[in-house]
Formats: sequence, C-alpha cells, structure tokens
Amino acid sequence: MSCKTILNGEGKKSYVRQSLKGGWLRIFAEPWPIGVGVFALTITNLYMFMYARALGVFPQMAMWGSWLYNLVGIKTESPFIPYPVKPIYLDMHSLIDIGIIAGAFGSSLLAREFKIRKEDWQGYLWGAAGGILMGFGTVLMPPCNVGGFWVATMAFSLSGPLSAAGLLLGAYVGGKILQYQMHKALQKLDFSTAPKGETQAVKVLSRQPQWGVLVFSLTLLIAVIYYIAGMPKNAGLFLFGILFGLIIQRSRLCFVAAFREILVSRDGKVMKWLLLGMAVGAMGFALLKAQGYQPEHMVFPAGWHNIAGGFIFGIGMVLAGGCGLGILARSGEGYTRSWVAILTAMLTSGAWVHIYGQKVGQGWLYGKPVYLPQLWGWGGAVAFIYGFLLLFYFFILWVEAGKHERA
Repeated sequence: MSCKTILNGEGKKSYVRQSLKGGWLRIFAEPWPIGVGVFALTITNLYMFMYARALGVFPQMAMWGSWLYNLVGIKTESPFIPYPVKPIYLDMHSLIDIGIIAGAFGSSLLAREFKIRKEDWQGYLWGAAGGILMGFGTVLMPPCNVGGFWVATMAFSLSGPLSAAGLLLGAYVGGKILQYQMHKALQKLDFSTAPKGETQAVKVLSRQPQWGVLVFSLTLLIAVIYYIAGMPKNAGLFLFGILFGLIIQRSRLCFVAAFREILVSRDGKVMKWLLLGMAVGAMGFALLKAQGYQPEHMVFPAGWHNIAGGFIFGIGMVLAGGCGLGILARSGEGYTRSWVAILTAMLTSGAWVHIYGQKVGQGWLYGKPVYLPQLWGWGGAVAFIYGFLLLFYFFILWVEAGKHERA
C-alpha cells in the first residue's frame, strides 16, 4: 500500500511539474496567437480604464521632450494639458510607458530573444524621420494610433474613426516608400561576394531567462516602493505598463502592420482581429460610461486635423518600424532604431507649444471634442461605432478579394 501511495505521489508530482513547465513555456517562451494578444490587450485596457485611465503612450513622451528642453534651459510647456511638465519618476502616466519598456525587456529575456540590434546610418535616418513625423502627427491627430484611434473609437469619440482614414492612407504611403527603398537595396546586392557559412562552436546555454526573472523581480520591487511611498496609482499603472509590454512582446501584435498591410499587400488579418477586439472593448466602455464613469475620458477634438495628423503619423510609424506603443516595446527588446525614434518623437512633439503657440486642442487647428452619446444618445452612438467597425471589416474583405481575383 505504501509503495503504491509513493508511486502515485511521485506521478502526481511529475504531472504537476510537467504541467507547470508547459504553462511557463506557452506563456513566456512560445509566441502567442495574434487573437490571444488582441483580446489580452483589450481586456487589460478595460481593467486599466476601470482602475484609472485607458491606454495611450504618446502624450507622456511629448512631456518627456518638454521636460528635457526645460532641463537644458529652454523654457517650454508640455503640449498636452493633462500632462504638465514634471520629473518623469513622479508622473504616474509616464510609468505606463516605462513599464512597457521594462515588460518587453523582461519578456524578451525570458524567451531568450533579447539582443542589441544595430542599424546602418540609413536605418537610423529612417528611425529619426519616422520619429519626427510621429511627433508632429501626435499633436495634430491627437494623440496617436493607440489612443487616437483604437481607444478613442471604443470610447465613443468621433475622432477615432476620422483618425483611421488618415492612418490607413499614411501607412500605405509609408509602405510604398519602404518598398521602393528595398527594391533599390536589392538591385545593389551581389550574391557572388556573399560570405560562406562557417562551422561555429556550440554556444553556451543562455542565462537570459534568469536575467528575465531578475528584471521582473526588480519591477515588482519598484512597484512596492511606490505603494509604500503613498503613490498607489503610480504603482498600479507601472504594473499595467509591464503587462502591456509582455503582451506586445509575446504576441508580436503590431498596429503598423495592421494598417500597412491592408493596402500594400492586401492582407488585413491583423486589422480584422483588432476590429473584433474593438467590438468587445466598445461594449465594455459603453457599460461603464453609460453608468457615468469618466464619460469624457479619451474623447478628443474632432475635425480635419484627425485625418491630416493620422496621415503624417501613419507615414512616420512605418518608417520608424513601430507606432508609439511599438517603439516602446521594441526598444525594450534592443532595437536601437526605436531608441532613435523615441528621442526624435519626444523632442518634436515636446516643442509643439513653441512651434504652434498654443497647446493641443486649442486655437484654429482643432475642432471641438465630439462625444457621440451626447450627439445621438447611446442607441445612435453604439449603432455608429459598430457600423464603422463593420464597414471597415467589409472594406478589408473587399480589398483582400481583389488580391484573390488577381491571383
């Protein structure tokens, strides 16, 4: 009896050990299906909205730029009114962005995927150009593709659907520019001079997973310190940022590809998943806002500037190799082009008050915020947003059908 009990006990231990190992590998080592990434991002965003605010990353980066200008003696104000200049470590909104970088860094280490990825001078030039265009686009749209399109649409702001038109056209133009550059580069390649492969010694097993565990342990410690210091919102938003970084890194979810590939390669798979996730997210926002919870949150000025700003931002995010959320996550994975894009984007957008003379949302450039339930009631607002999502979905199907017809 005792022998049987011992064997059963060992069998159970082995089963539990294998199950835990399998779960660890599925979460931290294997790539996530795109649908899992979309719905993880959508649900996490809803939880963060219930906790404090919804996802948006670029206004914080603009504040970083203004903060840097002031640091070197150039007095300026932050372009976005809700994000005044202050030390970054005290700004709870900035901790979302820092958390995204830390989350992607730790996640890439756990998966043994971290690497400092250098570029030639042309790569850095494209990164800088993309960052500058995104910097101007975010103050015009406002703010970026994640906050200005993805969240704004779910939050029933008219600016969301308007921004989509500009982002789609901008991503198409940016994609064509990249295709032209790739075509020129391929013409210069001489495969006869390519180096031959050589036998390499077996590499020592990477210690990146151990470093990844250390990174996540340190981030948790930082969150605890913020909580003990009487800043629980800072701690919470930092942890949400880490979760966003983990989701983006594991699922390889890319908003740039979602917009770019619709018209460039006539492949709308990623955007179709995003639209499906938005349909779920919009219902969550509707249930919360209809109860009077933060009804004006993520409702932005609506007008022609949404399309113009989206167009400029769309070109920039393709050239930079990532949108605002993307370059934060890629920078954590070691993509040096993203570091350049972040720097130029924050310096460009951070100088907006000097360039324009007023803040985002003020003056002749911008329309008034349009909150759809105030315009048409909840029935009309829900019908409009779901009609927009359905129309966008049918547009993608129509574009894809054109590809199949030519094939």
